Amino acid sequence: MLGRGLLAEERPHSVLRMNSGELLVLLEVEQPEPRRHNSATIHHAFWLTPERYRVAQERFSRAGIDVSDERAAFRAKGEYSMDAWDPDDHHWQVQTEGPEATELIKPGVGVVECGPVERFPVGSITPFGAGNFFLVRSAEGFLALSRWCRHRNGLLANQKEHWQFFCKFHGATFNYEGDYTGHLSEVGPLWMNPVSVNDQGIVSVDTDVVLERQADEPPRYTPLPAILAS
Repeated sequence: MLGRGLLAEERPHSVLRMNSGELLVLLEVEQPEPRRHNSATIHHAFWLTPERYRVAQERFSRAGIDVSDERAAFRAKGEYSMDAWDPDDHHWQVQTEGPEATELIKPGVGVVECGPVERFPVGSITPFGAGNFFLVRSAEGFLALSRWCRHRNGLLANQKEHWQFFCKFHGATFNYEGDYTGHLSEVGPLWMNPVSVNDQGIVSVDTDVVLERQADEPPRYTPLPAILAS
């Protein structure tokens, strides 16, 4: 807090400065009117470090204010948000993000045997829930692309009508080679798992090994063995 009574304002007030530089003025009024006719309540939103977020939770609890997350179903892994309403009906939303929002997540299922090559025609996109990857078959061969979004750890869906993978949490999109095609900045290509095809034509994906490539690198397809390609 910078102090009290600092502005040319006769009513009691306090001036606070946020970490980002913005000033917040708390003004005492006789009758607050947070929810005017045909309007929503006044909404205050704050982004905190994980440590300060936990402190805010404790302070809300000590003050007897219930907290909830109205959009819990729309949070990616590692994103946290709480909504609270004070006695004047102001809506306070406090958010943070933990390291798990961008950490590498392994499914812990080892090698997944996907099935015979014939099961996957050229152009097919097959999701494997246990390993959280998409098996992509193209004319060049096979790719196993992680379903975890590289922007934040939300699970991607295959939008067949748009020929892309889509994350519902922040709108990130990726093409079928794993390249980021959305509007956000500094989002890398999807993680990959190595694919193998044995001489009997059985496709397997090793989910314990994660491959990463830069945006200017081509994807690493696994071609069919020569005995099957001929």
